[in-house]
Amino acid sequence: MPWQGFRTKRCRLVRALPLPVPAGPESGAAEATPFLAPVTALPVDRLEPSLERDTEPADCRATGGTGRHAHGVTPWVRGSDLASSWNVRTDVVKIGLKARRLALAAGISAAAGVGVCLLALAIAPALVPQGEVRRAATEALAASSGRDVRIEGESRFSLVPYPRIVLQRVTLAMPGTSALESEQVVARLRLLPLLLGRADVSSVTLRRPILTMSGAVEVPHLSLAPFVRTPTAPSLRIEDGTIAWRDSGGLTQELVSGISARLDHSSGGKGLSASADFTWRDKTTSGRLTVADASAFLDGMDSDTRLDLFSDGATLKFRGVAAAGANPAAEGDIALDSPDLRSVLNWVGTTPPTSGGFGRFSFGARLSAHGREISLTPAYVEMDGNRGEGGLTLKLDGRRPSVEGTFAADAMNITPYGRKSLTGNGGRDWDHGHLDVSLLHKADLDLRLSANSIRADDSLFERVASSVVLRGGRLLASVGEAQAWGGLLRATLSVAPAEAPAHGTAVRVEMDGNGVALEKALGDIADIRRLEGKGDIQASISGQGDSIYAIAQSLGGAVSVKASAGAIVGLDVAQALRHLEQRPLSGGGDVRGGRTSFTTMEAKAQIVDGKATLDTARITGRQVQLQLAGSVSVADRTLDLKGDASLVNGSGEGTKFELPFIVQGTWDNAFVMPDAQSLIRRSGAAQPLLDAVRSRGGDAAVRSVIEQISKPSPLLPTGAKTAN
Repeated sequence: MPWQGFRTKRCRLVRALPLPVPAGPESGAAEATPFLAPVTALPVDRLEPSLERDTEPADCRATGGTGRHAHGVTPWVRGSDLASSWNVRTDVVKIGLKARRLALAAGISAAAGVGVCLLALAIAPALVPQGEVRRAATEALAASSGRDVRIEGESRFSLVPYPRIVLQRVTLAMPGTSALESEQVVARLRLLPLLLGRADVSSVTLRRPILTMSGAVEVPHLSLAPFVRTPTAPSLRIEDGTIAWRDSGGLTQELVSGISARLDHSSGGKGLSASADFTWRDKTTSGRLTVADASAFLDGMDSDTRLDLFSDGATLKFRGVAAAGANPAAEGDIALDSPDLRSVLNWVGTTPPTSGGFGRFSFGARLSAHGREISLTPAYVEMDGNRGEGGLTLKLDGRRPSVEGTFAADAMNITPYGRKSLTGNGGRDWDHGHLDVSLLHKADLDLRLSANSIRADDSLFERVASSVVLRGGRLLASVGEAQAWGGLLRATLSVAPAEAPAHGTAVRVEMDGNGVALEKALGDIADIRRLEGKGDIQASISGQGDSIYAIAQSLGGAVSVKASAGAIVGLDVAQALRHLEQRPLSGGGDVRGGRTSFTTMEAKAQIVDGKATLDTARITGRQVQLQLAGSVSVADRTLDLKGDASLVNGSGEGTKFELPFIVQGTWDNAFVMPDAQSLIRRSGAAQPLLDAVRSRGGDAAVRSVIEQISKPSPLLPTGAKTAN
């Protein structure tokens, strides 16, 4: 029977694996018989298939019937009785030979390919003239940028590491007096068309371009239409670009630097992908724009659009559809998030209106923009832990942008923003700083704001319904109704340019507070904290000027205050009257400090040119009654009042002691002086002296006597002895 085996160079064989053999009719049972007898495992130097039949290697014959090789190893075993069932083949060895042959063929092919490529690179410059390559690069740049191109420098053709042509000093035509110059333009060429004798540009890169603007020019832009309309147009790259401004004196200022941008086709040439990274005002900014169907986008049809802007932690995202063309439009979701809104406002050149707040900020809305009208509804705003929901509409079809909207909030805390103080010098004077109302001319505004509660320091305003209307630089802010200072508040504030520009800004305030806490109300409004109790405040005042102090000087209008169950803080009139009742010539001491309680208080004043004249001022208490007349200088924050004080008994019936007095000084440090002649008349010891003086010299003599009485005693000389 034929058999196959493995012939080795030195007859070193590997032990065979036992294989199951089907049971024959003479075996009587199914047994597992090894196909080859076990042999000692020896390393095989090289295996080759043996195609010899019924032969054995000469040096591998069996010796006698022992089945042992002469060298003591198990010889090859014939399998003639099992060849019909198991046929040992050498497919693995044959595959190994084929693999070696294929690898050799592949290596030869690769070497040939490399040789062909090297040959192609060597002859490529001869296939396409350099002038043709230069023309193709110029046309590709013009197609990608949409601008006319002028080459002022030399060109250099290079094949390593990829085919390209480098153009030196390239200028792109820009509108007006703007100029775009690039130090280098690199046009990358496709190899296969180059081998066929045709220059085909795959990408154009502007290296270190500088866009210089000067004078009144429009914002420069690149026309995307040629790039979008040609799916095979090369992609555009910008490396290390700069935008600069040149003033009339020739001084150039760098505005944007480190520009790295690219413009590519996407979606198989149908879409558009643009990205840019640049540094503006020392902060790195990145932008990404993707348009699914660029042609439809430019034709004014909706196309899926994605926009992302990133700068110093702040992000702006848009997801939706957009269209360009004659009537731009967009529909989708927009979101703006910043960890520090104050830094963003300072970065873009806008000063926040307050010294505090404007930290974490988030804004999100459903955007619907058509033409020159943008709707952001529904929308939400989160800032410094406060959240409001509503909607906004922005119109750009007038002389100024116009914003209309409505927002509602549950609870707000405006404490972080500080309080707009009207005073300076520690509250002792009105603020002399210039009023900057230029922002009132930037836009028109119509907002409706409501909140369940608004907290400002320790003041709480509840159920607030307010509105802010700004038209043509005239601001009208009103609080329709709010629970404030423990009562109800209605107020309006009007700010507008004065009729005469030299007079600055005209301000008008209308306020009606019912049942409010006077100390909190007057403290928040005018930093006056001398009056306690609950009452009503009505005020209608107006003034004009370029500062709070100037407005106070021109202030005019009317103010009325009614209060009950309160006190005048810092004056104890009752104690002073008791002291003077017992010792009229003692001077009464310093009445500052303590408090004067009252059951009712009523005051009305007319204000003209910053000076308020009291029409009525009555204070009634369980111990004292006061009547006041005189004037109050609003501009200087001083008092010049005269009055009568009456000390009454506990039941309030009848009077026990009456005394005229004057009140002078500042609002924060006023002093009270009793009338000296009244004190002398009430003193029995001084009455004879007063009569004698009157009989000789009249009032002049009386004043002389009063001065002598009030003059302090001279100090004794040092070492002098007193009489016993």
